[in-house]
Amino acid sequence: MSTAKLKKDVVKYLQAKPLSLAEIAAAMELKEKRVFRLLRSLFEGGEIVSARGMDGIRKYRLTTEEEKAAAKAAKGEAAAVEVDVDEEDDEDES
Repeated sequence: MSTAKLKKDVVKYLQAKPLSLAEIAAAMELKEKRVFRLLRSLFEGGEIVSARGMDGIRKYRLTTEEEKAAAKAAKGEAAAVEVDVDEEDDEDES
């Protein structure tokens, strides 16, 4: 099965409720290593976020529209930051 299809399936599972890596792997009948790669890709793309629950297990959930907008704004601000560089005069003092 293609990676794109698997990512879509992960998103479908996460629409219902936050799930752990092991729960997703069991539901999709995939190895945890493969699911980890899918989750990492979705996380790096800003499509999901993760948090540790009271039990210490990391759960993944879809990113809200507000979180996506905030991340996009932060990315834009970071790109707009200019670095001030002090330029020294290269004139000879004779």
